[in-house]
Amino acid sequence: MIFLRRVCLAIVMFILIVYCSPAQGADITRLKVEHSPQFRVSFFIKDAFTKDIEEAIKSGIPTSFTFIIKLYRKKTLWPDELVGSWRFDHTVRYDILKEVYEVVLAEKNTTEKVKDRKKMHILMSTVSDMVISPTPVLKEGEVYELRIKAKLYTVRLPFLLKYVLFFLKFWDVESSWYVYRFTV
Repeated sequence: MIFLRRVCLAIVMFILIVYCSPAQGADITRLKVEHSPQFRVSFFIKDAFTKDIEEAIKSGIPTSFTFIIKLYRKKTLWPDELVGSWRFDHTVRYDILKEVYEVVLAEKNTTEKVKDRKKMHILMSTVSDMVISPTPVLKEGEVYELRIKAKLYTVRLPFLLKYVLFFLKFWDVESSWYVYRFTV
């Protein structure tokens, strides 16, 4: 009887934690996928910048979006086969003296300097015609699933400082996996 109560309590706690936790807010939208002749992906991250993140950027704290892209070949009776996995960053740093945002786009290997906050938001939140390299070999008639996730980190501390400064709030934001199925 006591065991049954504990199991019921654990289930109720799990449901409360999952359904009552605050939403993260960031979502992947406007996905565009081209798979001929090159495999290209474009998308936008909506609602990624909160007031706290804006203040952290404005104070000069480097902030990064880490984008994770995974491509799976769907199987019916077996686990899905991972075809490829790619990871890249968009990083912004605000120069307080020059009043300029410096945005590093890793997938294009470029750095852009802008003064406008809205332009910085667009640069940080948009992945435009990114060529997936090496190009995955896609078989005709097969079903594939593209999964995309974005994580925002405001501070990356050295290994030992993470444990010393555990009480700091870092305002990390993470989107849920965006899943797109397609057939070649």
